[in-house]
Amino acid sequence: MTQIDSLTLGITKEYPVIKAHGTECRDATVEVCTESRIIFSLNGSIVGDLSITPLDLEAFAIGYLICEGYICSREEIKEITINLPDISVKTNTGAVPSGQFSKNSSGGSCRELLPGSTPNPLQDGFVLYAETILNSMDKVNDYSVIWKRTGGMHCSLIIDEHGSVISGVEDMGRHTTVDKAVGMALIKGTDLSRCYLVCSGRLPVDMVAKAYRAGIPVMVSNNAAFAGGIDFAKKANMTLAGFVRPPNMTIYTGGQRILFP
Repeated sequence: MTQIDSLTLGITKEYPVIKAHGTECRDATVEVCTESRIIFSLNGSIVGDLSITPLDLEAFAIGYLICEGYICSREEIKEITINLPDISVKTNTGAVPSGQFSKNSSGGSCRELLPGSTPNPLQDGFVLYAETILNSMDKVNDYSVIWKRTGGMHCSLIIDEHGSVISGVEDMGRHTTVDKAVGMALIKGTDLSRCYLVCSGRLPVDMVAKAYRAGIPVMVSNNAAFAGGIDFAKKANMTLAGFVRPPNMTIYTGGQRILFP
């Protein structure tokens, strides 16, 4: 994969600091992630006010609208205009969205996830070997380029059934990595129902719901799932696995999609 010159792109900045180790102190320079405010509007109505790493913004715009349930396909998008802090999208329908929108640093909003809601379950038929999933963790490490230098990023990958990476991104927010990875995969014309999503970080309900709205049947992480995420995945017939750290994983739901020798 291509290495990112994050300093040149303005994704990181360098700061002079004092590093302490026990009673010893020394001057040092550290690389720190930047953030940008995004005011996201759809057909003239604001649907998001959040912080994001200023990278892969077209992919983010597409993925955000899909993962938050505002549109069902990329073909609905007529125009994307990016002029930070504003991202403006127009669709063919020109519909004005309503309801709750994202207003935080991570991009998760739980739109339409009221207590007692019942999502239409995803279909069975897609299966993965456990070994393929376990091998994905090395790929997360490969794509966590800026995280290795700063410790301030999350990573998400969309991977096909053969274990090939379709899209891989870093961002300051867990949720926005999902948006960007989904958008990149859709730009490539990927059938997301034949892919799985690998994330760094925890899996609450709004993270799981993003994958569901994108039609991704399997979601895994090297970290823990939350009760809300597990309950939603069960209702949606999704496969959810956490603590994926070779040779171990914890399968919370949808074990029928994971094959063991």
